[in-house]
Amino acid sequence: MEIVSSERRAWRDLFDLTSAEKVLLGFAIGAEVAAFLLAEALDRIVDWAPFLSGYLAALGFVLIGVYIRRVKAKPRIAMALQGIGFFMAFTSACAVLIYTLLPLPFPMVDPYLTQTGHWVGYDWREFVSTMIAYPAVSRALGYVYHSAIPQMLLTICLLSIYGRSLELYRFLFVGMVTLVIAVAIWWRWPSVGYVGVLPYPPEVMAENGFRFKVNYGELLTRLLQEGPGRITPAVITGVVGFPSYHTVMALMVTWYCRRTILFVPILLVNLAMIPATLLHGGHHLIDLVGGLVVFSIGVQIANRLIKPDGHAVGGPA
Repeated sequence: MEIVSSERRAWRDLFDLTSAEKVLLGFAIGAEVAAFLLAEALDRIVDWAPFLSGYLAALGFVLIGVYIRRVKAKPRIAMALQGIGFFMAFTSACAVLIYTLLPLPFPMVDPYLTQTGHWVGYDWREFVSTMIAYPAVSRALGYVYHSAIPQMLLTICLLSIYGRSLELYRFLFVGMVTLVIAVAIWWRWPSVGYVGVLPYPPEVMAENGFRFKVNYGELLTRLLQEGPGRITPAVITGVVGFPSYHTVMALMVTWYCRRTILFVPILLVNLAMIPATLLHGGHHLIDLVGGLVVFSIGVQIANRLIKPDGHAVGGPA
């Protein structure tokens, strides 16, 4: 009897999670459950197989990370694997969850958001017309814009190398809670940004280094107003306008990498993310302000909920 109990304790200890990891895992599982229940309740047609395979693979990273930490005694490698797993699981679940909300029940607010930019003299069409003369700069900003997700993964690995588990858990939690907040705001006040009013044909924009190779504004507007016929990985694209989640991600990466060797290059890249988001994301100026506010709220919540619990891995200061 004692032998059985010891074995059970051994397996329980092997896959024991810290309190912060339990919170992150709860969010990841909760997002998937919410996506499934909402899809069923709203009779959405979802191609579940590819989404679930990616989701389960992500959770596999988490379990492998726990095993490596407990058995192989490689906590930094374990942190990186778990962090990537939590990130992948939550974002893959949220991709489905966001699309189950379509079509949105509220009118789009782009005209009002456009007006806020005009109040401070910002005209997106004029901005694009200026940048059309500098295709090399536009292409460079395009690479910056598309670096948001790789930067998130880089931050996970970087914080793991430094052994900063508390900062890593807070970073991941901020990513989760800010996405929930951003989607809630966008659901109530939907917008697609300026991409619905391109000043040049899409083919001209593409030739000059812009990312719009189709009439992206029409595509997004149709998605928000009609919804996709079937939710598959092929139809998934960024649909959240206000607040700008690219701004949130840029702020997250910069803030949590501020005490690392890569802080200066990351800061420079994410300063360039401001014009990149306006240009290639077609965002309203106030979208960026909204992203800053959402990020600030997320950091405050994370600092209150994700506390040191004795499982943190010591690392360089």
